[in-house]
Amino acid sequence: MAASNDIERVTRNGLLASFPVKAATLIYGGTQVALTAAGLAVKPDHADAVAVVGWARERADNSLGGDGATRVDVSKEMLRITLAGADASNIGDPVYVADDDTYQLTNGSGELQAGTVGIVDASGVWLKAL
Repeated sequence: MAASNDIERVTRNGLLASFPVKAATLIYGGTQVALTAAGLAVKPDHADAVAVVGWARERADNSLGGDGATRVDVSKEMLRITLAGADASNIGDPVYVADDDTYQLTNGSGELQAGTVGIVDASGVWLKAL
């Protein structure tokens, strides 16, 4: 329905979040993080991964814990990545992850999208998270 007056909104900084980590999972700092349908953090190539949510700000080791025993802090800030073949003509193109730190411009076999090419400059390619 169209607004007929001002709307007071509840907001949240969308760049940082914390998620419970799936049992028997080690997530390295600086790598991509995905979620399962149950909301548990896993590596993007995990069989239960449904969406990439950003990159881990630090290591989260839940190798010996049960589901949710550890949390991982995730950022959606732009991240400089290695992306073969990318140049300025790719700005806005989707970027897919084959694992927690392998990026590609094509989706070869059902990889999850990590974001889009945000900037290409002298220092490299910058991933803009979804």
